[in-house]
Amino acid sequence: MPQKFDMYEPLKRKYDPNDISAVIDAWMEDEMNREVSKNEFAEGLLLMKSKSKSKASYMISWRKENIIHFNGFFFSVNIEYVKNENNFNKFLNLCKELVCLIEPVYGKIVNESIPGAFEPIDLEIRHPELHWMNFFGKPYIDLFGRDKLLSAPAYKVESIGDKVIAIQTTNNIFEPIPNDVREKIKRHLGENAFVWDGKQALAYRNKENLVPEFDFSEVLFDKTKPIIEPQIRTRQVQK
Repeated sequence: MPQKFDMYEPLKRKYDPNDISAVIDAWMEDEMNREVSKNEFAEGLLLMKSKSKSKASYMISWRKENIIHFNGFFFSVNIEYVKNENNFNKFLNLCKELVCLIEPVYGKIVNESIPGAFEPIDLEIRHPELHWMNFFGKPYIDLFGRDKLLSAPAYKVESIGDKVIAIQTTNNIFEPIPNDVREKIKRHLGENAFVWDGKQALAYRNKENLVPEFDFSEVLFDKTKPIIEPQIRTRQVQK
């Protein structure tokens, strides 16, 4: 349970689970968005933590504009806390509850102390590297098929609610994932759907890629106007 929240660090506002109106107001950022919405843009960010020596922290972000994108929810827990088996099970159950609530397109549970945990992500090109637990939302269920996802050659596969399937690659989150485990799952689902050999998604631009059809209608600022495709910024060389 969080004890404090705010839009920016340091977090100074006390969280009251019996009255979350102040949290919602902060997350919606109505005053700021009344001004920036003149430019057809609106966004919100909320940070929450448990205690000063935080065992858990949350970041929730949303944005509405006419450039397609994904909103985000991030939940982190101190690794020493989850080394206790009972604590780890509570953490895992909470993650699954959040997945049922949010119904993400894509998600993962990853040990951030293992190299490769952080990576650029571009779901519109290819699915990023597989981690300890991977959540495949409805667009991926439609792409691969429910039966194919549920039969993936992994340590454990399960449905979480009706719109998400979780693939757990190995038993132990505290150890690196063997490459052959990842490769078997990728080949089973479709080699062209995933990045390989530590490459980033941008390495697969303009190649044959297996990608879901994503629905961005709910993140658009004005649904009556065209969607703007995001552009890659390149450094300009002055002559």
